[in-house]
Parts: sequence; structure tokens; C-alpha cells
Amino acid sequence: MNKLLSMELKRAAKSPILWLGIIAVIAINVYGILLNGYGFKIFTITFLLENSDLICIILAVLIPLYLGSDFENRTINNKISAGYTRKEIYIVELIVSSICATVLFVADILSVFTSSNIAGLEFSDKVNVTEFAFHAAIAFVCIITVSALYTMIVMISHKQLISLGIAVILTLALLTLGGKSVSSLNQSSTWTDPITHEIVENPLRIDSFARTANNIHVLVSPFAQAEFHSYLLFESEFGTKEETSLIFKDFPYHIEFCLFNILEFLLFYKVGIRIFRKQDLK
Repeated sequence: MNKLLSMELKRAAKSPILWLGIIAVIAINVYGILLNGYGFKIFTITFLLENSDLICIILAVLIPLYLGSDFENRTINNKISAGYTRKEIYIVELIVSSICATVLFVADILSVFTSSNIAGLEFSDKVNVTEFAFHAAIAFVCIITVSALYTMIVMISHKQLISLGIAVILTLALLTLGGKSVSSLNQSSTWTDPITHEIVENPLRIDSFARTANNIHVLVSPFAQAEFHSYLLFESEFGTKEETSLIFKDFPYHIEFCLFNILEFLLFYKVGIRIFRKQDLK
């Protein structure tokens, strides 16, 4: 299996989609930090974990095109003929997809730090490096879970264009729904009327059942979490951690996100490999 993994990693490293994705996240960070002007003081932390949704979209294109080519070219049959079991093939593809997700995630963070260093930005006035590391780990587990979902979709659909369509449509839809839930959860209870300048109740604020429903959505959907990542770093500042949690309310980090993501990662793996083992590869 090590030989197969080495071969697949070399093939993935040559993927133009992967390199275009890396260039995209770097270009966005360079533009935002070095080529853009702001009327207020900015920090490195302002740009960290901002591109999680973009990484999900890149993976939704990369993984179906990369893995789907195995089925289109019947390379998958050659691997089986060479003596590799379907379980070994699935695990290798899952590892490669996870590594591609890791590369994009690391490229995003490193480009923020590099651009910030060139611009001479301070790291933060509120969040220390240790706190960021915990939040980044939570975001990383989410991105890996998303890559496992795409791997499952490709390995059971076989068709490159079909899996690409499913992954892209599903991603855009779930990111949109996730963004709406995150926006609703982060509405303050009051706001300043732009005309009277009086402090009044915020009509966009949700409570009771609606708030619980949106909390559940963010808890179980890695795509909603991807939209939430940029808020992770500022919860301590605004004191909203308890309001955006269903469990571990007193814990400073969203460890519940990791727990659900790990369970979903295992679910995607188990379902995907079970179906893939039983399919007839023509």
C-alpha cells in the first residue's frame, strides 16, 4: 500500500487544480493584506481562517477531478488487477484527499503570516498564538472531514462529471445555508438606528427554538462550521461562546465541532468503503 500511496501523492502533486487552488488562497491573502487599504488598524488575526469556505470549494473541484480520472481511465481496475484490495485503494485515496486539504489549509495560514510579516502587522491585540493554535486545529479537522465527504461521493459515484456536479452543488448550497445560520447566530441583541441613532432591539436577532435549530445546524454541518471559522477567533472578545454552543458551553473552544467532525469522518469512510466494496466496476 505504501507504493500505491507514493504513486498517488506524486500524481496529486502534479494536479493543476491543486496548484491553482494554492495560488488562489495566496493571492487573496496577498491582496487583502498588502494591496488593500483600510481606514482602521488591522492585525494578522483579521485574515486567519477567513478562506475556509474557499478551500471547501476548491476541494469540491479538485477531488472529483483527481479521483474521478481513475474511473474514467479505468486505472482503478488496473490497481485491483495489481493485487491491491478495494479497502487499500479507498484508504489511499482518502489519505491523498486529506493531504491535499492539508496543503491548501497550510498554504492559506502561511501566506497570511508571510504577508503580515512583510506588511509589519501585529499578530493581535486580543488573541494569543496558543488560542489561535487551538482554533486552527478545530478548523483543520473540519476541512479534513469535508475532504472525506468528497472522497466518498467520488468513490461510490464513479463518474467524474457526476461526482463533480454533486460536490460543487452540494458545497455551494451548504455553504450558503451555513452562512445564513452563522449570520443569524452572531446578531447582537441591540443595534443603533441609522436615522435616530437610538439603541433599539435588533429585528434580525433570533432566540428560543430558532436559535437552537441554527446551533444544531452549525454543530453537525462542517460547511456551516467553515463559515463560522472566522468568528472563532473573536468569540472571547464579544463573549458569544455560550450563545453559539449547545454543549461544553463553559469550555473556551468549540471542541464539540471536532467531536462531531471525527464521527462524520468515520461515517463517510465506513459508508463509502462499504458501498465501494460491493460495486461492480465496469
